[in-house]
Amino acid sequence: MKRIYKILIITFITINIFSSYPHAMLIYINKINVENPILVDKVIKEKTNFINIDVEIPQIVGLINKEKENNINNEILSWANNWIKDTKDTSNELKPTIPYEMQSRYVLTNDKEILSFYIDYYQFSGGAHGITTRNMYNININTGDKVMLKDLFQEGYDYKTFINNEIYKEINKHPEYYFTGKEGFNGIKDDQGFYINNEKIIIHFPYYEIAPYVTGMPEFEIDYKINTNLLKQS
Repeated sequence: MKRIYKILIITFITINIFSSYPHAMLIYINKINVENPILVDKVIKEKTNFINIDVEIPQIVGLINKEKENNINNEILSWANNWIKDTKDTSNELKPTIPYEMQSRYVLTNDKEILSFYIDYYQFSGGAHGITTRNMYNININTGDKVMLKDLFQEGYDYKTFINNEIYKEINKHPEYYFTGKEGFNGIKDDQGFYINNEKIIIHFPYYEIAPYVTGMPEFEIDYKINTNLLKQS
């Protein structure tokens, strides 16, 4: 009787989850069925004489911690809306003969233990070329917390020196691609941009931070397989 009762409860929970999130899959964590976090599109499109907006940003569905899920989603949406508003205001004021272009797309790079993805925001407002801003997000699926670089290493480990040395090795292979001296690479920051791809750490730098535009947005794959057991379970 207890077994039948338990099956009925699990069936009821499963039906309710799929009715709320029909495209979500289920995973089994701590003997509780929950939604597997996924990314869904939030589309913003607008076209006028002065601007062409074609924006797709992600919204997370399925984190266990709904409050933190909402906070992250609101952060993403707020950034995109402010970006659009500022550019629209400028285009309406200057009334360009060639409409400004605004596009964004996102890429999911990891969905096991850490939900890792980035959003590329491209803007062209005249000149020789447009510019892309890449925003990266790394979320502990179990807690909903943002993951920092230090969270991927044993406490006390000098991860900055390790990563810096790996980056210097790559830069030294083609030093002509990068700035030198104070304008060049001088070590990663506490809030260094990164994402996870194929269980590897990808360190990211924006345009012009350590290299000229022609080099692009430099990224360095760190030869270190992440150990998700190190993630804080706060």
